[in-house]
Amino acid sequence: MKVLPFKIPKPDQNAFVYQVDIVPVFFDKLHQHEEIQISLIVEGEGTLIVGDTVNYYKKNDVLVIGSHLPHVFKSHREVQQNSHMLTLFFSRQSFGNGFFDLGELKEVQRFFKRSKHGFKLLSRQQAAKKLFYQFGGASKFNQFILLMQLLKLF
Repeated sequence: MKVLPFKIPKPDQNAFVYQVDIVPVFFDKLHQHEEIQISLIVEGEGTLIVGDTVNYYKKNDVLVIGSHLPHVFKSHREVQQNSHMLTLFFSRQSFGNGFFDLGELKEVQRFFKRSKHGFKLLSRQQAAKKLFYQFGGASKFNQFILLMQLLKLF
């Protein structure tokens, strides 16, 4: 199966993208993108292929997919009418080279190491879910703060 390169549409002045998807099925082509992807499954379930692993996803899962990591969400259409996902896309360089290497951000280094292979958040899902739901009505500055709080959970 061929991996499609994908470019996340992002306004030039934005460092990251917050995206809401409410669709019959998630993007069902094996693809990869530069940005790290953090997603909350609000509704839906299915099979998630990440790299060379096959996993199952369901409502309330918080998933992290690393930069350039091939993946595809295969929604199980018979289970629900729509699939609903909240997603953040950003790269390690989104805020400038070396930003995440600052001493003040040492607490988030574990996140970047773990993201290389992708993972599902197994603890603190409720805290992550609460942060995700705040993104929608937040200003860009507050979204940045929420992103930093979210990274710290991992």
